[in-house]
Order: sequence, then structure tokens, then C-alpha cells
Amino acid sequence: MHVRSFLASSGALLALTTAVSAATPDDPDAPAPPARYSPVTSGTKTYRPVEPLPWGDINRRVTPQPKQAPADRDKGTVPGEAGPKHKG
Repeated sequence: MHVRSFLASSGALLALTTAVSAATPDDPDAPAPPARYSPVTSGTKTYRPVEPLPWGDINRRVTPQPKQAPADRDKGTVPGEAGPKHKG
């Protein structure tokens, strides 16, 4: 019986002390992390005018690259001709 009352009273005491020491939003003395400075423009991209690039270089950059054919496909037939004949 004494153990139950001891546990109940210690639990109530613990609940009261945590409720009293908890900071509330209207408490001016509540601990808060310090404010850090970060510029408003951090992470933005500049869009200043630049000199134009030669149009030939730009065209080469945006054109699709030709697909490289495997070495054994180069020995194939021309479209419209009959394929290689196998001896069987």
C-alpha cells in the first residue's frame, strides 16, 4: 500500500514540476535559439545580360547527337536490298 501511494505521489510531483517549468508562448524570458542572418537574395540566379555566343556553337550544342552503331551492324545491308544469305 505504501508503494502505490509513493508511486502516485511521485508521479503527481513529476507532472506538476514539468508543467510549471515548461515555457509558454507569452513568456518573454522563454529560451529561444539565436536568430541567424541570411541574405534575402541567397540562392537566387543572376539574369544579367551576357555577350551573345556564336550561333554555330549554340546549334551544335542543341542538335541531337547521332547514335553510335555497334561494329557488327556496320556490315549490314542497304535498305531495300536482300540480306546476307546463309548456307545451311
